[in-house]
Amino acid sequence: MKYVVYIACLLITVAGHTQEWRDSLAVARDAYQKQEYGKALKYYRSAQEKAPEGVDLSKEMGQSAYKNLQYKDAEKIYRQQASTEKVPSEKAKAYHNLGNSLMQQKKYDEAIDAYKQSLRNNASNDKTRHNLSEAMRLKKEQQEQQNKNQSQDQQQQQQNQENQEQQNKNNQGNQQQNQQSQGQNGQQNKQNQQGSQGGNKQQTSPGGGSKLQDKAVEKKLDELMKQESATKRRMGGNNNSGGFSKSGKDW
Repeated sequence: MKYVVYIACLLITVAGHTQEWRDSLAVARDAYQKQEYGKALKYYRSAQEKAPEGVDLSKEMGQSAYKNLQYKDAEKIYRQQASTEKVPSEKAKAYHNLGNSLMQQKKYDEAIDAYKQSLRNNASNDKTRHNLSEAMRLKKEQQEQQNKNQSQDQQQQQQNQENQEQQNKNNQGNQQQNQQSQGQNGQQNKQNQQGSQGGNKQQTSPGGGSKLQDKAVEKKLDELMKQESATKRRMGGNNNSGGFSKSGKDW
């Protein structure tokens, strides 16, 4: 009796669990049809966690992630699917979808490898072959753009270096001009100082004349005094010989 009850409870639990993942799957598919891809991905994941062993919803999860522009999530899902899938045709589809997810992320090298893996499992897929060609073309353009950007960066660095060198030359020229200007100003100040000292040598006397003028005046005065003394001596000699009186009177 206990065994029967146990089996019955187990069947009820399994049935309930089965119904739960089926409900999640139904919601996910309904959301996908309504283009609610984010919601669909959420419920697909919930259904996958609760689904019985052997149920694989990775393809539908990958499509939902890709449609919702979640390319990294889609890449992860398709990469896992491609590594576990045993059927060549399904493996080819997984690698094809992986290549598309990588293309959206501009990972062209990895996309090329994914498309090649897809063609190894299904060489007749023209769409995969076209996508491979497109990936190779975009990779070439990407490389050319990288080379162009690198060349522009090098030219810009060279231009900046030339500008810096020119700026250094201009600074050196300005320094030389400043040094020359300072030298000329110093020489001019020296000449001004010498001229000022030469002018100060001719100091004025209290009477207002220069020392040279004072000496000339003194010399002239000495000559006049000498002449006056000589005149007085002559006049004194004339008085002793009976000439006019010193007073000059006639009586």
